[in-house]
Amino acid sequence: MNTAFSIRRRDLLGLVAGACLPGFSAAATVPRFVVQTEPSLAHCIALLHAALEAADFPAEFVEAPHASEERNLHEISAGRIHINLLPATPTRLDMVREGRMRMIAVPLERGLLGWRASFVLQNQQDKLAQVHNLADLKTLIIGQGPGWWDVEVYRAAGITTREVQAWRNGEFAEQMQAGVIDLFPMGLEESLNYFLRHFRQSFPQLALDKSLLLHYPWYRFVWVSSHPSADALYQALEKGFDIISSNGKFESVWAQTRHLPPSSAWQGRTVIDLDNPFYAQDIVPQKYQHLLLHPQIS
Repeated sequence: MNTAFSIRRRDLLGLVAGACLPGFSAAATVPRFVVQTEPSLAHCIALLHAALEAADFPAEFVEAPHASEERNLHEISAGRIHINLLPATPTRLDMVREGRMRMIAVPLERGLLGWRASFVLQNQQDKLAQVHNLADLKTLIIGQGPGWWDVEVYRAAGITTREVQAWRNGEFAEQMQAGVIDLFPMGLEESLNYFLRHFRQSFPQLALDKSLLLHYPWYRFVWVSSHPSADALYQALEKGFDIISSNGKFESVWAQTRHLPPSSAWQGRTVIDLDNPFYAQDIVPQKYQHLLLHPQIS
């Protein structure tokens, strides 16, 4: 079984012409697929490996270059990207209904992506300590990455929200210093496991707030191209995720590659629940509902 993840960035046209499609060479014994991913999603890649192994489906992955959501959708529709690992959005759900993309609604973040803590400047942490309800939050300006549908969740709640073009290395700190935004919410679990350390390498003035949590249904799923080149892959992933979600392997792999925030990380916080105008928790199928974690907040 070979499900090794190959970290190679190439031009997607070159991938299509060369090695991205299954059966690209008579000498090849393992099909190769293009995956859109991020350094913070190593646990998702590990879960893909586990699912394919459970389905007895050998495969290799090639990482797609970073691109906008619009470009990602175009590339996966064309079959030049085979797998996306992104949160569910109305556009993606529409594409699934229209047969232009396939969805495996397994909650890769176990529901924790919807618990949002905020990056702030260290010398401005008192701002969020004074936020006790939605009315207080509306006095501040939230920053988010370009094309993130979280923006629409916040705007639907009446919160002023601005999209920040550069964010991957913590560049949004400069927008905070300029007074353009006040906070930059991301998942508490993903921030403690990866982003806090990563952002502070370039912007040590950033801190992760400990007084406030925003909460709404928000799930990262597996999205598979509807292109015929991904048919066998989709079937194997569906079968494999059903297997590992029922035999405990999903939880085991997740625990090996991700760390649940300690109970102290959830305590003493103000929680503001927001409606997701696009979907609720029942978007996760019943067969995967047991994978969701439900933190105790007090």
